[in-house]
Amino acid sequence: MDAFEFLETLPNATLESLYADPWVCQAVFQSLPSIAQQFVMRLLSCNTVVQEQVLREWLVTQVQDNSSTNLGKKKPLTIEDMYKHSISKLRKLRIFAQSSTDSYQLHTGFQKQLKYALCHLGGCPWEEGRRKLGKDMEVSFTSTELERYARSHWDAVLHYMVGSTSVPDPPQAVVDILLRTNLMQSSVDQRALHITDKGYEFMLKDIHIQMWIFILEYIKTLDRTGALKQEDILQFLFQISYCQVNAYYPVQDLTKTQQLLLTDFNNFGLLYRKRSNSDRFYTTSLAVNLIFGGTTASNYSEAQVARPHMSSMSDLSTIVETNFKVYAYTTSTLHIAMLSVFVDIVARLPNLAIGFITRESLRSALVHGISAQQIYDFLLKHAHPRMKKNNPIVPENIADQIYLWEKERNRIKFIDGILFDGFNSKEEFEQVRVYAQKQRFLTWTDPIHLKLAISSNGIESIRQFIQKSLVSQ
Repeated sequence: MDAFEFLETLPNATLESLYADPWVCQAVFQSLPSIAQQFVMRLLSCNTVVQEQVLREWLVTQVQDNSSTNLGKKKPLTIEDMYKHSISKLRKLRIFAQSSTDSYQLHTGFQKQLKYALCHLGGCPWEEGRRKLGKDMEVSFTSTELERYARSHWDAVLHYMVGSTSVPDPPQAVVDILLRTNLMQSSVDQRALHITDKGYEFMLKDIHIQMWIFILEYIKTLDRTGALKQEDILQFLFQISYCQVNAYYPVQDLTKTQQLLLTDFNNFGLLYRKRSNSDRFYTTSLAVNLIFGGTTASNYSEAQVARPHMSSMSDLSTIVETNFKVYAYTTSTLHIAMLSVFVDIVARLPNLAIGFITRESLRSALVHGISAQQIYDFLLKHAHPRMKKNNPIVPENIADQIYLWEKERNRIKFIDGILFDGFNSKEEFEQVRVYAQKQRFLTWTDPIHLKLAISSNGIESIRQFIQKSLVSQ
């Protein structure tokens, strides 16, 4: 669920509040399919209801005008598909209100603020206050340094998820969010946390998707506890998406709610503020690209993906040999920690880690809920360029053995229950066994020693049967 899909789930009152902000309306407009954008633009200066037939005529004209550009390309969607998709988006976002069964009207608040955005907005939010601040003489760093700062804060969260101790633990508020999103869960002894299968899959996602999943739970938590309203947090994020990366903005131009969010966003690596009383904050690429998932709002229409610049040395390339030996070329301790979830690391060099996939190391990953498919996908995704020339990329015997070890663990099914024994006679035992089997409570039986195991959901029923049938005899 991305930011705009989340907007579709919000109640009308929350959307009304968000649509009172021109930056939000501009962002929502940019997220719409091109046909839906045409509908909105044609109705922007009209305050009347438009018939469905008129919309269909516009769509037909649009497709006919562009039909020549589709020659030699993949067959486009049908007119009906394009129309339904566009109308569905507009209605889910409450931009279109259905006046009757065959007519629509543009949301008045959205209409007003989008007009304002197109006519008056330009540059970045808080631009005027930014010009008044002047250059910060205390802080001077490059975009790469700011990016490194943002990644270090987020990497601390990822390190914690895989149990790495090479960086300090994140704040408890961050840990609570990891638990609520089921990315981590308590161990059996309740004294430690470990990554879940969902968490491991989460770590394989793009950093912007990771951050959005995390921030989404953060928004829901603050709204649920009544600390802050979700529309206030979303409004701040939408405004940040129009800021420049590595640019500073005045704190005094923010609302009181937005100023409260600065500390948390600083901890997450979204923003940088040198001190709690600094008069400015800096935006990182994580914050600017958050709403549009790796694409800055200013470039969204051209789909120019603005991904964080990372040194090639931080990439992970793995070579898996048929003897289960793994070579991992990386300088990132996070990558090593992720790999050590299912690989027994035996040697470390500055840019290389060597280990083996063993039955014990793989079972340790399986115990924590990580599947063989996820492990295989990890090796496939991070395969060394030379490995990718092979067919298959991951040796067959390695892939087969990974799945076999998983099946080996899944051969046994654990069912909670209780053991019944001490029957006075074979007849009593048989009566209880037949009844338990008929009710599908029986999980195991030993007719020689007159013992049987009953699943936990049938314990009370079996006890009542024994009291009524056997004791009365």
